[in-house]
Amino acid sequence: MEKLPARAGWQWVKQGLQLFRKQPGGLMALLFICMFSSFFILLLPVLGQIVWCVMMPLFSIALLQGCAEVDQGRRAMPHLLLVGVQSPMRKQLLLLGGINCLLMVLAMVAIYSLSGDAIKAMSEAQAKGAIKPGDVEGLFSGMLAGSAIYMIGWILMSMTAPLIFWQKMALTKALFFSVVSVLRGVKAFATAVIVLHLLYFVSVQLVVLVLGISSLTVAAVFTLFLISLVLVHCMVYAAYTQMFGTPPALPEVIDLNKPL
Repeated sequence: MEKLPARAGWQWVKQGLQLFRKQPGGLMALLFICMFSSFFILLLPVLGQIVWCVMMPLFSIALLQGCAEVDQGRRAMPHLLLVGVQSPMRKQLLLLGGINCLLMVLAMVAIYSLSGDAIKAMSEAQAKGAIKPGDVEGLFSGMLAGSAIYMIGWILMSMTAPLIFWQKMALTKALFFSVVSVLRGVKAFATAVIVLHLLYFVSVQLVVLVLGISSLTVAAVFTLFLISLVLVHCMVYAAYTQMFGTPPALPEVIDLNKPL
């Protein structure tokens, strides 16, 4: 794997946007199906959040396979939600979900370690119904550290799920190649992340400027957030294809009666 220049990240974003423009409805519908599935999983008592966290790579694979289908001239269909579950590599994907859970826990530990007092003070102020600007000042350092830990970890592992699913790699091998590929293309990944954040930030500001503060604005901003989630996966797919090649096509029909 050769080192990638910063402009490669910009190309990934452009390719991701072009991919999204081909089938925005199909990719968004696939995202909604993943979201509804996540919602029902989160309703499970006690273990709902853990199960959802462990299954995140399966939802990610559904969206990435949707991108692959669009790229190969086929439609992104709802049944793609099942491709990760039906894959012989599902155990490795679930183990990756366990690592994702640990990463989230590490981020939460950082937040509470740096901003635990501020969180407690804000909770007490909220209970009294009077939150002041000073109550949230101490949250910044913890939120920044937690977000940085999770973001860096997610970027380093971003190629792991597609390598497991498409290249049939074991978890440890996929993690190794993911980390190495990201580090060798760190400028490209940093550029892609910055561009995507700027696109979202500018879009939100334009919506607020045009619509003002209203319920319609909240709905529009939430829609932009959902679109950004799809664009992230489109960008990851573009990065994967440049570094590891085009993934193989799925069979035309997935047998829903196939045992898991």
